[in-house]
Amino acid sequence: MKVAADGTIPEHHPNCLGCGSQNPAGMGLRLRVDGDLLRGTITFDRRHEGAPGIVHGGAVATVLDDSLGSLLIVLGTPAVTANLNVSFRAPALLERPMQIEAWAVGRDGRKLHLHGRLLDNETVIAEAQALFLIVDVTHFESGGHALLPGWEDWSPASDPSPDA
Repeated sequence: MKVAADGTIPEHHPNCLGCGSQNPAGMGLRLRVDGDLLRGTITFDRRHEGAPGIVHGGAVATVLDDSLGSLLIVLGTPAVTANLNVSFRAPALLERPMQIEAWAVGRDGRKLHLHGRLLDNETVIAEAQALFLIVDVTHFESGGHALLPGWEDWSPASDPSPDA
């Protein structure tokens, strides 16, 4: 998987809950490289509702996790979420365009430390801190499906020891 020439991040796969273009329950997340950040916008609709008029916290967490996972494309490293900590700061209201930002903080062997946030203009809705673990790309075949086109281009995981 590679970043497009215009900086657009490709969808993980067509049925991805966060960014997949063919998932009817999908979030429709689209991101673009902007310096050291990934940035994008999202508008949650009634499918993502928790309390009346408010986005479900799980939908917020999904978008943050998917945006952090999209950093892996920029980093050229297959990895999986090991820990995701979301701090909710304000309610996310339905039908409002919100901004997403994601960035890499550091790497320690197989461990990638990633951060992100969801904003409604200047209001921070939620912040995420995550630990992703680098894996060999063949890990993604464990669901019983072949790798999608482009996935085999990911470099093999460095330091593949399980002791990270």
